[in-house]
Amino acid sequence: MKILGRGLNTFFNSDNLFKKALEYDDNGNIFFAFHYYMKAAETNEEIKSKALNNAAVILAENGYEKEAIELLKKSLEANPDNKEAKENLEYLEGLI
Repeated sequence: MKILGRGLNTFFNSDNLFKKALEYDDNGNIFFAFHYYMKAAETNEEIKSKALNNAAVILAENGYEKEAIELLKKSLEANPDNKEAKENLEYLEGLI
């Protein structure tokens, strides 16, 4: 029997994951947005820093500042030049 393809590789590529995360984030569905940001960060080093920064913002906005700080540190490990992540980290560290 032939195994049929589902085209899942297209859906699960990191660019699509990041775009889907942005859509969920824009629509206020933070649970799914967070999940997709984290999956995108796992699959693509080029967008890892942005995805982790965005996931950290979701955590911080929902009372998980310490966890957000950890993600921001990982974001900066992936890309030390990520200005948004630097600013977000400085802000959150100033709160704690």
